[in-house]
Amino acid sequence: MRSIRRQVLAWVLGFLVLALLIMMVVSYQRALHEIEEIFDAELAQAAKLVGKLVLADIDSKGTVFTVDSDLNKSVRHKYEKYIGYQVWHRDSLMLKSAGVPDQALGMRAGFQDVAIASQQWRVYGLYLKGSDYRIFTAEEVVGRKELSWYFAVESLGVMFWAIPLFALIIALTVDRGLRPLKRLSEQVSDRDINQLRPVVGDHTPKELKPLVNALNGLLERLDAAISRERRFTTDASHELRTPLSAIRLHSQLAMRAEDLEESSRSLKKVLQAVDQSTHMVEQLLVLARLSPESGQVEFEDVDLTDICRKVSEQLTQAAGEKHIRIATEYPAAGSVVVNSNPHLLHTIFRNLLDNAIRYSPADSEIRCRLSRTDGELAVSIQDNGPGIPEHLLEQVQERFARLAG
Repeated sequence: MRSIRRQVLAWVLGFLVLALLIMMVVSYQRALHEIEEIFDAELAQAAKLVGKLVLADIDSKGTVFTVDSDLNKSVRHKYEKYIGYQVWHRDSLMLKSAGVPDQALGMRAGFQDVAIASQQWRVYGLYLKGSDYRIFTAEEVVGRKELSWYFAVESLGVMFWAIPLFALIIALTVDRGLRPLKRLSEQVSDRDINQLRPVVGDHTPKELKPLVNALNGLLERLDAAISRERRFTTDASHELRTPLSAIRLHSQLAMRAEDLEESSRSLKKVLQAVDQSTHMVEQLLVLARLSPESGQVEFEDVDLTDICRKVSEQLTQAAGEKHIRIATEYPAAGSVVVNSNPHLLHTIFRNLLDNAIRYSPADSEIRCRLSRTDGELAVSIQDNGPGIPEHLLEQVQERFARLAG
């Protein structure tokens, strides 16, 4: 399982180490440049110092002196460098330090890089004014680079040793930064199907506000969906209980009937209750599948005249049992097309016409009319029923509501 804490630590520490490496390279380059400047200044100072000594103490007979400066390395300072020198009088080598070749280290005054016997030397030449003396001071380039690398490593070594401390500080910071997410997780864990209250985000960082808002919106929609399902289950069980009770009652009456006529009447009632239950189940399934809150309602071009005609044909038998005639009126233009859901429109037309048949007196007429006026479409179903009392108008708008009659 991927961990945000581990990823953050890995990325931050990785970038930290990369930054230290880049700093180390840059520091080495800058240190090398600065040390080159310092070492060149020391070469120049050493040459001038030797020049003063030569003018005072050089042997006039031309004897070459070799000064042994190869001291025991165990007593040398770690920053101590070896600077070699030569003193020339015209073309004669008069004085040199140990480890320096006999050939001239340089060919001109000033700084120069010279390769002697496969070794690179940094040389400074000093020509003494008013005399024929030439003084060269030099040191090996490899020694300079070693000392520069030593300085760079020493300066960054402390920083590399501090990486574990940085890792600990970063880990504590990340852990503290993730605490609001942990608290949010605990709040969500406390919710259950019966308690979907919103998550409290008073002290939530602004980065988590969108997540909290989205989560609360999801909990609100889920709570509304669960409430609808509970209400639907309650209403459906109530509506189905009546026809099922009727089926049971009339089935028992048919079993107890003493003659065929009485048994036939009871079985006819059973069939009517079965038809009512079937119609109820179909409506429940359509309502559950096409509920506007479910987000599954699809729209298409629907011909209202075709739907009205089909519904009228389906309910012709029910209307005929009460000797009710269904009359239809359509616009002269023929089909009336609207963009809607055909299943919902069919259910609406069927319920309206079924209620008209149910509450209309026998030997009456029901008129289903489709009309278009000034670009507006009107659908009306007129019957001779008693109508809905004014104090019950609000009640009949509830799901599964039905008035007695």
